[in-house]
Amino acid sequence: MVATYETKTNYKVVGKTPIRHDGLDKVTGRAIYGGDVKVPGLIWGDVLRSPHTHARIKGIDTSAAEAMDGVFAVLTNSDFPSADEGEVSAGEDTVNLKRDQTNIMAASKVHYKGHVVAAVAAVDRNTAEEAVNKIKVEYELLQPISNVDTAMADDAPIILEDLIGDHLGEQVTNTNIAKIFRHEFGDVEDAFNKSDLVIERTVEMSMVHQGYIEPHNATAIWAEDGNITVWSSTQGSFGVRSQTAGLLGIPESKVKVNYVEIGGGFGGKTKVYFAPIAALLSRKSGGRPVKFVMDRSSVFEASGPAPGGKIRMKIGVNKNGKITAADTDLMLESGGYPGSAVGAAGICVLACYNIPASRITGYDILVNKPKSAAYRAPGSPQASFAIETVIDEICDELGLDKIQFRLDNAAHEGTRRGDGVQFIRVGLEECLV
Repeated sequence: MVATYETKTNYKVVGKTPIRHDGLDKVTGRAIYGGDVKVPGLIWGDVLRSPHTHARIKGIDTSAAEAMDGVFAVLTNSDFPSADEGEVSAGEDTVNLKRDQTNIMAASKVHYKGHVVAAVAAVDRNTAEEAVNKIKVEYELLQPISNVDTAMADDAPIILEDLIGDHLGEQVTNTNIAKIFRHEFGDVEDAFNKSDLVIERTVEMSMVHQGYIEPHNATAIWAEDGNITVWSSTQGSFGVRSQTAGLLGIPESKVKVNYVEIGGGFGGKTKVYFAPIAALLSRKSGGRPVKFVMDRSSVFEASGPAPGGKIRMKIGVNKNGKITAADTDLMLESGGYPGSAVGAAGICVLACYNIPASRITGYDILVNKPKSAAYRAPGSPQASFAIETVIDEICDELGLDKIQFRLDNAAHEGTRRGDGVQFIRVGLEECLV
């Protein structure tokens, strides 16, 4: 069968200016965001955050906060049920319940500045803030790890002491490297030896926050019938439901997440930070609804940014301007817990090019920074920055047109991607032209 197409001009949407279905409510101020939620009997929650980057918690004294007028409940990690090692979907990645439980509220250690160590529920926001300031925490300060080089050093302090790393299939203890993986095909070393030009560079990147306008927030009610109702600024209500249920050890059928508008997310609002805490405080407060709104400094200090790190990129080409080989080490910061976007970076890093021999090695590395999260094509901007920097330098060195070089080496239908997948039609050449 031959597919035929005819030119069409009478589109209903293409080339038109449709009316946004949510536009009127937003421009008139009627749209309800998470911070606007008001329900009868609402009380406020606030959290105490660690001022230290890496420290052991020796003790927490909440008695002064509990004795304050207007305080309904105080919460520490010991109030959470024991979570298992199971994983649930957060939309763009998965969440390890046991580790995420200690990420949203620290247990024995704090892994980054701003790590939550306790929470309160009180009659109003000011009382809640005053109460958390009365909580006393005794810390034993530990050496912080600020980058991947320090984390991988032989004498590096261990951030997550029960971590068992997966290093190319070998189980390793006493490590800050949660995972090492490798994709390789072809004779990489021979291809480099036969190349007319080889350029190797290393780029370093800092963590970058998504910068959404609306801060994280959540309101939760744990009713007498055991059901939890949540309002939360999120990119996925089902993710909030699965994470909240998993972290609290209850069936998902017991959690209902109501829709509210979202003031930006860009991948950063797939994780929960407040919903389980609000729910537990609600139960401890006699079923009152508890509301949290994160302050702006805490958004930057303690919610998930895109990973930073270091990428080594080595590319060989022949005198005709064809890529012959590539070898890269992707060392990305996961933050205080495992789970950077290095797996996705490994998929993307060489994907735009048709390369006959390549090696991709990825490292998921813990550092004393907030647990990283998705940000617009997780892992790809970091990988693209590294390879395109080297590609530009190759073109400059050989005096080649940068677009034509990319066209001559572009991945297309049938190209084998670096991690083994064979492409169907991808349209890269059409985009470059």
